[in-house]
Amino acid sequence: MPGLRLKAAGFSHVGMKRKQNQDNFILVPEMRLFVVADGMGGHKGGETASYLAVHTIGEFFKTGEGSQNTGDPAVRIQRAVLAANQAIQARGTIDATLQGMGTTCVAMYFSGEKLYVGHVGDSRCYMLHPNRIWQVTRDHSLVQEKLRAGLISRAQLKTDRMKNVITRSVGFESDVDVDVYQLEPHPGDVFVVCSDGLSGMVEDTDIRDIVDEYVFRQDSLEGAVKKLIESANAHGGDDNVTAVVVRVV
Repeated sequence: MPGLRLKAAGFSHVGMKRKQNQDNFILVPEMRLFVVADGMGGHKGGETASYLAVHTIGEFFKTGEGSQNTGDPAVRIQRAVLAANQAIQARGTIDATLQGMGTTCVAMYFSGEKLYVGHVGDSRCYMLHPNRIWQVTRDHSLVQEKLRAGLISRAQLKTDRMKNVITRSVGFESDVDVDVYQLEPHPGDVFVVCSDGLSGMVEDTDIRDIVDEYVFRQDSLEGAVKKLIESANAHGGDDNVTAVVVRVV
């Protein structure tokens, strides 16, 4: 089955407050694979975890059971994230300074006419149409659990003192549950994958407006990525910020 035609751009920035960038991302257009990871852990643990995550997933799809001819794409994306989990665990066992590291992960994989999104943590995937935005993924975070339990309101999400606590990560434990979302995108659809350095600093409506201006009006994915990063930093830049924009053309 012929696949969808895609355009993509991405960038990562250390932000305005941090000394080290613990985010990583990869764009592998020939594999139709796009991954963002936001690491955590002392010393260089977070940077190492996110690097291992994106590159293990990339290698998984280039070789072996992750190849195009092997099984259900939803299972492939899940196994790719599980392979990343194992790689991070293995590195931690041989380097005591890296023990306890982990990372979020959003892995987008287009197969045929469908999109599969593997997700762990509070990094996000959004889908956009002109003047519309939807959050595809659901955060694995303490504040989201509190929201679902009715303990806080949606307006309190960004100010809750536990807003940065995630309930699921890649590499922190020997196993991890991977959420997999399946979509049927169409030409014109736009996807933004980002770390919480963007979604935590910039409102969804502002992300929508930036994509409207730079992608839907100007057809500049690079311009959209640059403006998203600039906007996060202009709002304080409290965290590393990574944004990947993919358009179905």
